[in-house]
Amino acid sequence: MGQFKQQMQHACRRALQPVARRVRSLLTPPTPPVEFGWHQIEAGPACGAHVMLPRNTPIARAITAGNYDQKILEVVESLVGKHDVCFDIGGHYGCYTLSLAKLVTHGQVHTFEPVPAHADRIRAAAKKSELGHVQVHQVAMAGEIGEMTLQFAEAEGSDDSMAFLDAYGGVDTQAAHEHYRNFSRTVVQAQTLDSLLVELPVVHFMKIDAEGAEAAILGAGRKLIANSKPRLLVELHGIYEALACAEILCKLNYQAILLTDQKTTLPILWASRDDVAAVNAVKEVLGHEPVVMFDSLAEPDSFADSGPGV
Repeated sequence: MGQFKQQMQHACRRALQPVARRVRSLLTPPTPPVEFGWHQIEAGPACGAHVMLPRNTPIARAITAGNYDQKILEVVESLVGKHDVCFDIGGHYGCYTLSLAKLVTHGQVHTFEPVPAHADRIRAAAKKSELGHVQVHQVAMAGEIGEMTLQFAEAEGSDDSMAFLDAYGGVDTQAAHEHYRNFSRTVVQAQTLDSLLVELPVVHFMKIDAEGAEAAILGAGRKLIANSKPRLLVELHGIYEALACAEILCKLNYQAILLTDQKTTLPILWASRDDVAAVNAVKEVLGHEPVVMFDSLAEPDSFADSGPGV
């Protein structure tokens, strides 16, 4: 009897959710429309680049002033060379894309961004900034190839940095779930890192911020990572995602270097255990010995000689 009552309660909640959303929308004052406009970045590795940002917002002011992820971008600046091939997975407004493009003047930057509006703005920013070596791929990087459902903030004024793939559930925090309630859904094309092996066999640096899909992306990129040993800047969303990433990367002989403890989500630099230069570069920027985590936990996997993925 208790189980039947519980099932009925769940059914009622599901039935009433659309009504509750409608009532909430009627009672909530309308959010002023967000206007995007061109800004020129004044400092940092992307100095001089043009970027399209929401006007009169804290993030626009931070990016324009060169204060957005300042220390992390200083680390990135010390890690990439002008001939490098870089991936920006989860491009958002293009801050990292533009920074990387300014640094790898004779290399390539490939940005993977599934939200159409973001992808269009990054393309426009690269063109206006005369960064012809940037290529924007309007796809989601994931753990499989094919069509996947993306949830994203379509309504004006919503947090448009939190788009996520349904298959991976997004970020499991109360604040995140509050944002997700008003998200729209669309179907997007998904790729894996290993599916890029034939076209892009060598990559030197990757930034991955995929709202909870990080471990899936890394897991479907073992061959590419084993072949190239790129430095990986991964935004970790929660302890379970961190452990899942560690399980994959430790087997590929990677170690994790903590870049900051100032954020709810942790930006971690993963570097091959024999990449002494990466550790020294972080030490130079931070001004102290970096915290190294997730020491090798298991025997390394062997993917380097197993051929390209599909």
